[in-house]
Amino acid sequence: MLCVSVKTYGQRTIKGSLTDEHQLPVPYANVSINGTLDGTSADSLGHFKLLTTTKGKQLLKVSAIGFETLYYPLNTDTDAGILQLKLKQSAGQLAEVEITAGNMDANDNRMLSHIKPVDLLSNASSQGDLIAALQNLPGVQRNGGDQTGLFVRGGDASETVVLIDGVTVQNPFFSSVPGVGQRSRFNPFQLKGTSFSTGGYSARYGQALSSVLDLQTTDLPEKTMLSAGANLGGVMLSGTRRSGNQALEFYGNYTNYGPYFALSNTNYDFYHAPVSTGISSRWIAATDKGLFKISMGYNNSSSGTAVPNPNYIRSLLNFDLRNKNTLLNASYTYWPASQLKLFVAFAWSHNKDHIKWSDTTFTRADDRSQLRAELSWQAAAKLKISTGTELAYYSYAQQFDVHEGKFSESLAAAYLETEYRPLHWLAIKPGIRTEYSRLSGRGEAVPRLSLAAKISAQSQLGAATGLFYQSAPGLYLLQGYRPSAQKAAHYLINYEWVARSRSLRIEAFYKDYSQLVRESGTLYRPDPYRYDLGKVDNSGYGFARGIDLFWRDKSSLKNLDYWITYSFIDTKRYYQNYPSAATPDFISKHNLNLILRYYPEKLHTVFSLGYNYASGRPYYDPLATSFLQEKSPAYQNLSFKVSYLTNIKKLFAAWYVNIDNLSNYKNVLGYRYSADGRFKSPLRPPQYRAVFVGVYLSISEFKKDEL
Repeated sequence: MLCVSVKTYGQRTIKGSLTDEHQLPVPYANVSINGTLDGTSADSLGHFKLLTTTKGKQLLKVSAIGFETLYYPLNTDTDAGILQLKLKQSAGQLAEVEITAGNMDANDNRMLSHIKPVDLLSNASSQGDLIAALQNLPGVQRNGGDQTGLFVRGGDASETVVLIDGVTVQNPFFSSVPGVGQRSRFNPFQLKGTSFSTGGYSARYGQALSSVLDLQTTDLPEKTMLSAGANLGGVMLSGTRRSGNQALEFYGNYTNYGPYFALSNTNYDFYHAPVSTGISSRWIAATDKGLFKISMGYNNSSSGTAVPNPNYIRSLLNFDLRNKNTLLNASYTYWPASQLKLFVAFAWSHNKDHIKWSDTTFTRADDRSQLRAELSWQAAAKLKISTGTELAYYSYAQQFDVHEGKFSESLAAAYLETEYRPLHWLAIKPGIRTEYSRLSGRGEAVPRLSLAAKISAQSQLGAATGLFYQSAPGLYLLQGYRPSAQKAAHYLINYEWVARSRSLRIEAFYKDYSQLVRESGTLYRPDPYRYDLGKVDNSGYGFARGIDLFWRDKSSLKNLDYWITYSFIDTKRYYQNYPSAATPDFISKHNLNLILRYYPEKLHTVFSLGYNYASGRPYYDPLATSFLQEKSPAYQNLSFKVSYLTNIKKLFAAWYVNIDNLSNYKNVLGYRYSADGRFKSPLRPPQYRAVFVGVYLSISEFKKDEL
């Protein structure tokens, strides 16, 4: 790594600092060379560094919501030094109204975005995992470590769809182990933004009853670089080679939790510690009017865990898992005209599990291919029209002991959506989506509508509604059942206030579930691999209602940034093998998160503190007088992270220590019972307190935000 030379290939570096009229930094502004694809974004302190291959006289374009766009003339051949640029606030702090109902964007397009990708990953309670970080946002359930997936506003894990560059990811998490939640597969260093919708989402998306998480990968990197990392769980190496307007990236990691588990106490017997090897590569190329990205990744993982016997709760069974996952993703963005954008994306994935559960062999495999095409037209300054289509094919096959199941499905969809701003204080986004399922032989046409209105210079009101469909869970399709798609109607209203690096957001929602898949003629068993399903139809129903609150303050105290989120939810369902309507066992009625980051520049250190609280979840007691009546104790977690930035000769290094559950609180997430109800065992997280130590090295300097 020390021998790698860094070349700039004739690039010029433009550095600068952005402030407002009160000398306060303007964070996360977009900075670009006008008329080119060369661009970057400012950090949280308003500093930016832009690399460009242009020559001579140019216009530097700086834009940030709430400020007038600045065009600054410069000469890339002769101008040197750090630019000190001042932005003027526009007539309204929010400028034109933004449609935000149901959406928590984290990208470079909105200066006033509540959360940035680095915010999500750098807080102590994220443990470096994007999905764990999203549990700090309002509307998301904190599962405590026993469940895998993203649970949003009363929806189970299957109701959230995850996409990369607009295309669905079939297996966003590592393969599941009963009672042990798994991390997501995503490399956070390759993500530039996150569009997270907790409801009422755009007509661009489908096959999700509750939520959509659309991850956007980085564009052309600024420069050639090489970095490495090591911690108690493994090592990683990544690099970027930029040559003109194209770049090649690679990423490799080896994870082995054996040494880490040898030094720590666990609540499970990991007789074969989780081991994973992953490699991926990306190629990015920019032309005058287009941007092409293609990525390929492969991961091989294994683990061995002693898990509770579902039939005899006082005994354990070995669960030996081997997984192989392959993913290919490609996208092309083309601007045939300044008002017209064409986006095309394709993805293919293959996933295979081989499981030895005690003496039972369990195999499962799936494949997915998907194509998306979208055309966006800025018909006028206040009117944007988008239309697109999706084609997807996927298949599942499963062998559990003597039980075999498989199915394949083809989905086709088309959508049309417009965004109209008749006034600077009013925005309306109507849309319609049509979907067709080959498996069920049915199609649906569903409307969507979002709108927003400014009520003051710093605040606005928003609302959204729509219908959403999703195919039946694989549990039923694998066994030959063909129920119709499940349905949900969303109703949302929100209030948003933003001023001087402070933001407040309050959102109320109601979801009406219908046509849920339900079983009848069989007794309830909390076993996701059951085969005694009885009669299956679409007679299930339910509701979810609640309120979410978000507050963030980045300006009251110097170098201190904190946010608070709170969610309340009331929900019940009558679906699957439930004997009656009940609150599902993955629901906590109250969720509270406090995230704090303090970064004194003189110490070259970032401190992060996180506190998470979730009220008790329902659990099944076969002797209780009503179904899912009992509640587990409340979940609490206090986490702390410190990162120190320093130099090792020409290397830039970030050393970090992360302590999860600092107080060593003995969380109990519920109980498992024997079939007769005589015996029970507590459901615990994989660990109580977890201490993690590591280092990140780079031959290119990185921003403090990246800690």
